Amino acid sequence: MMKVVVVGHGMVGSRFVDDLVRHAKYAAVDVAVTVLADEPYEPYNRLMLSEVIAGRADLASLSLPQAPAGVEVRQGVAALAIDRQRRIVTDAEQVEHEYDVLVFATGAEPRMPKIPGLAASGGRGVRAVRTLDDCRELLAACEPGRRMVVLGGGLLGVEIAAGLRHRGVDVTLVHRAGHLMDRQLDEPSARMVAAALDDLGIDVRLESGVTRVLRERGVLCGLELPGGDVLPTDLLVVNTGVQPRVSLARAAGVPTDIGILVDERLRALDDESVAAVGDCAQTDAGCTGLIAPGWEQAGRLARDLVRGAGPSQETDGDGEAESAPETSVVKLKARGVEMVALGPRVPEPFEAHRRGVRVVSMHDVAERRSVTVAVRGERIVSAVIVGSPRLAADLTTAYERSSPLPLDPAHLLVKGAASPEAVPEVSSPTTIPNSATVCRCNGVTKKQIIDAHTAGHREVADVALATRATTGCGGCTSSVCGILEWMDAATGAPAARESDAAQIAAGEGSQAQAVNAR
Repeated sequence: MMKVVVVGHGMVGSRFVDDLVRHAKYAAVDVAVTVLADEPYEPYNRLMLSEVIAGRADLASLSLPQAPAGVEVRQGVAALAIDRQRRIVTDAEQVEHEYDVLVFATGAEPRMPKIPGLAASGGRGVRAVRTLDDCRELLAACEPGRRMVVLGGGLLGVEIAAGLRHRGVDVTLVHRAGHLMDRQLDEPSARMVAAALDDLGIDVRLESGVTRVLRERGVLCGLELPGGDVLPTDLLVVNTGVQPRVSLARAAGVPTDIGILVDERLRALDDESVAAVGDCAQTDAGCTGLIAPGWEQAGRLARDLVRGAGPSQETDGDGEAESAPETSVVKLKARGVEMVALGPRVPEPFEAHRRGVRVVSMHDVAERRSVTVAVRGERIVSAVIVGSPRLAADLTTAYERSSPLPLDPAHLLVKGAASPEAVPEVSSPTTIPNSATVCRCNGVTKKQIIDAHTAGHREVADVALATRATTGCGGCTSSVCGILEWMDAATGAPAARESDAAQIAAGEGSQAQAVNAR
């Protein structure tokens, strides 16, 4: 029997355990799995915490599936020390756990900036949003008229700022760079997002940071900005990035850099019996910080441990391939602001032209919408769509399918022009090929959702259990609902998602509804 100890029970750690048990059962391999989790909760969808702040999900809906039967999960019991020579992990209750394979799935932790006064009084009045406890504390502090500053205008920072504003909080968003979400957006698109945030009543401060945290009798009262300006505030929400959690591995002598250094088989460079997956793992490509690659690593390591094989695209008994999507789609989940970014950041037009890429754009400030598309030949290589969800859906379909476009990409910007439609309409599930990926986080296709419906899984929660669709970022929930409703109509099955569909149409539905059942 192979003894596996897993340190960490977050989104990647729980997925690894599920994959390992499933593959071991299929291959008739005996495994004994012990999980040490420092948080006292069942695994949950960390990506949807901003949706809870926005009021579009509740904490209970974030629950991920419990560990399979037979797995020992010591919830709220952290790993304390590792003896690699004896292959023993000692937990916080001084219990020793023997292992044949030790898997680190410790994830990442918020990177707190070094600002004078930040850590004073035990960091009172300062929050990050990384855990359920962080989210609960922030929600408890939300009262109409309270003043909060969000430090960091990346994707999560914008989502949190919009969510807090929805709860009646006076919000200032402070970002060091010259425009918001500078990793994903070109400057004109980012300016449109900033204008939409301004419409919500959010004060956006760019090219700024915090030079000092001000306190009165230990209580946070304001933030000093470069130049001496002071922002009165009751609470500071820090969103300045994360860093891999490697202290335990480093203390045990496991090779580390930014993350735990692993080879192509996700094993520690000096020890075949130690592995790492997810945010804490550093491959030759670095630390991705994304959920889809982390889940791909979890599946790959599980197969490798059970079958003694290297990385592959093999399928198991259910015929389901496990691989990370190659294309990149980022959807902003900010309440009141619609934005989708496809592929790498859109390049500057003249620079792109020298590389054989054509960039076309339209900006409608009055309507707070803009479209910027980069095209090479007949295909989209990157795009940013703000304030136009229907066009965003169409362009996302064309990008993911690598569909050819008209010679003049300007037709992408104007619907109803005399020229042929530039991209296929996606309002009906009938226009989506069966091979199209619906859930990008988990690589779930339309055909897999149809097959789940045919097998009797008629509700979103059931489909999530059968296929894992909707259990990642949640952005595919409305598409899954549409396909299931279409199948209901085609097969005469009773509609089971009328309330879900109505909530989603009204913009109030939780994109994580299906997660709870898993």
